[in-house]
Amino acid sequence: MNISDPKYLEHLRDLPTGYLLDLMTDHEDGDNESIAWVLRDRGMSQTEIENRVNRRKNSNWPKPYIFWEAVRWLTFLNAIIVAYFNVTGLYRLLQGDHTFRGPLLFLAVGSVAFGFYVGFKLTTYVYMGEKTRLHCGFPLQVGFVDLQTGEEITRGKAKMTIAMGVNALIGINLTLFPLVFIYVMMA
Repeated sequence: MNISDPKYLEHLRDLPTGYLLDLMTDHEDGDNESIAWVLRDRGMSQTEIENRVNRRKNSNWPKPYIFWEAVRWLTFLNAIIVAYFNVTGLYRLLQGDHTFRGPLLFLAVGSVAFGFYVGFKLTTYVYMGEKTRLHCGFPLQVGFVDLQTGEEITRGKAKMTIAMGVNALIGINLTLFPLVFIYVMMA
């Protein structure tokens, strides 16, 4: 039991509650007393901790890191489909002579600007991407936090820039889709 080690306890306090419960669930031979002490320090009772650990052990749902991996791939697939729809719709808008062509193009530029903001928010999103890592950036990671050591790991400058660009493109896709959908339905 490492309750007397203040550095270890500070490391445990920095971890999300869900990860601490997963640690207690997955590593029965681990330091569950220190983890339970931190959870009790957050206001959870011992019975609540035991109930949540048992519920996680008996759950048929996948672990959060498996869920987020599936969501990442689904996001990529949807982004490709939506990008094709957006490109063909915008091409039709540029080539057409619709009465609302000017305002729609103006809104498209505004949507692209807002899409960069959404892409920035996606790049700074933190989630449990692996069993022992928190990922920063969705769907492409720009960095990681190793939950066992507390070390922050960033990707190389080129890889991080590419990941941020892809996340920005996905944000642009998300914001352009409603506008292009409205135009396609009006045409």
